[in-house]
Amino acid sequence: MTVTVGVVDDGSLAFRGVVEVLNGAPDATLVGVFPSLGAVLALEVVPDVLITDRYCADAAQQVRQARQARQFVACPGVLVVSGSADLGPAQVALSAGALGYLGPYASADTLLRAVDTVGSGDCYVTGRYREAIHPPRPVPATRDDATVGARPLSERERDVLTLVAQGLTHKQIASRLSLSKATVDTYVHRLRQKTGMSNKAGLTRVAMGFDAPG
Repeated sequence: MTVTVGVVDDGSLAFRGVVEVLNGAPDATLVGVFPSLGAVLALEVVPDVLITDRYCADAAQQVRQARQARQFVACPGVLVVSGSADLGPAQVALSAGALGYLGPYASADTLLRAVDTVGSGDCYVTGRYREAIHPPRPVPATRDDATVGARPLSERERDVLTLVAQGLTHKQIASRLSLSKATVDTYVHRLRQKTGMSNKAGLTRVAMGFDAPG
């Protein structure tokens, strides 16, 4: 499936490179380069992924309001491609609701993987940012004792949770664990119930508390 992408251009040389990569991508369609988030949300059909250099609480609120006003079935997943290596902006963006975050040294292949992952509704954040933003909590003595609150996670649920945090789609997780996609869907549904998290970004934050398998 081809992912549609919109870019909010900050006028930087880095974003020219982003546009060039997208124009040459076989599985991504660039629908346009826009001067603001509002210009994207005003489209009759919004893209699957929105790439920007920053994403804050105000922007997240703008997306929510647009969805309520126009009854969007889905709003774009936001992927931040930052020219700064600082961790502070990453924390702000992900806390506000961005699904992906790439630093200034991301490769073209990494960008395309992130676009595909965010377009599927999953979270894509490089390991460095995940570790810095969500420091691991104390790890249970054994995997069998792992819990979220008072609700224990099975070993297989933890395997799925780990792969969700790594940015894999349900189909990719199914292939990795030799399961059907429907079974993975069921595991993710259970994880959401047990953790109280409604999306993949929330599950990623939960996963940072475990010494999960790679």
